[in-house]
Amino acid sequence: MKYFSAFILAVALVIAGNMSFQSWTNEALQEQSSLVATPSWQEALDYAQEHLPKTGQLLVKSDGFGYIKVDDNYIHALFPMLGLEEEGFKEPPYFRSREAPGAHISIFYENEHVLPEEIGQNFHFELKQIVIVKPTKDTSYAVLQVESPELEHLREKYGLTPKLHGNEFHISLAKKTYPKQHHEFN
Repeated sequence: MKYFSAFILAVALVIAGNMSFQSWTNEALQEQSSLVATPSWQEALDYAQEHLPKTGQLLVKSDGFGYIKVDDNYIHALFPMLGLEEEGFKEPPYFRSREAPGAHISIFYENEHVLPEEIGQNFHFELKQIVIVKPTKDTSYAVLQVESPELEHLREKYGLTPKLHGNEFHISLAKKTYPKQHHEFN
C-alpha cells in the first residue's frame, strides 16, 4: 500500500507538472497561434509554386557562410502577400549591401568551417509551407520552409547533420523584432 501511495503521488506530480508545462507552452506559442496561416499565405505559396524558380546557386561568403542564392522575388513578391505589416513584420535585412545575400537558403554556418567544392553549382528544392518561427524571445520570422534531399546530402558529405541545427531549410520572408523588456526591481 505504501508503494501504491507513492506511485499515486508521483503520477499526480507528473500530471501537475505537465499542466504547468502545457500552460507555459501555450503562452510561448500564443503568438504563433495568433498568426496561423491565412488564405493569403496559401496564395503566396501558390504564386511561388507557379512563378518562382525552385533552384538556386551555392555561394559562400568570405566569412564561410554558405547559402543557396534564390530569386529575390521570394521576399519582394511574397512579403506583401502575407499581410504581416500590421503585425510589425518587415522584409528581412538581407539587402543592406552588395555583399548581403538577398533571398537565400542557409546551408553552412561560419562555425562549421566548410569550403565546399560545389560552389557555383545549382541545387533544387521543393516548397512546403509558410510558418512563423520565433528563434529568440526578441525576434520572429515568417519563413517558407523548403525540402531538398540534395542539400541534406551536401551537408552530410562534409560530415554534418542533414539539416542546420535540426531545422527545416527555409527562405526567410519577413522579420519582426520585439522591444527589449525592462524589469525594475524594488
